Amino acid sequence: MAIRNVITRLSLLGLLMFSLSAIAQDASFSDQQINQFVTAKNAVMEIRDDYVQRIEATDDRDEAMALEQEANQMMVQAVEDTGLTVDMYSEIAQSATQDTALAERINSME
Repeated sequence: MAIRNVITRLSLLGLLMFSLSAIAQDASFSDQQINQFVTAKNAVMEIRDDYVQRIEATDDRDEAMALEQEANQMMVQAVEDTGLTVDMYSEIAQSATQDTALAERINSME
């Protein structure tokens, strides 16, 4: 079903923030950057959850696609509102998947 595809894309676009970028394995981030990341991540997940529900509630493909686009814009804005760039957000997220100490640091600030 087309709506399911949109929902899948929205979920994947939410993960866009976790995109694969060229990241140094020994990247270190300041406490401020980690705090900004945690704030942004919480906002992104809240937006994603809200929009997945809204998309699931519609059978109109055009409306679902418009909601997807709106969600993507809101997620980018949520990241930028913290003072991080989307690239920096992605870098921290990707690094956390490879660095358990960083992941623990992030979890301790949540």
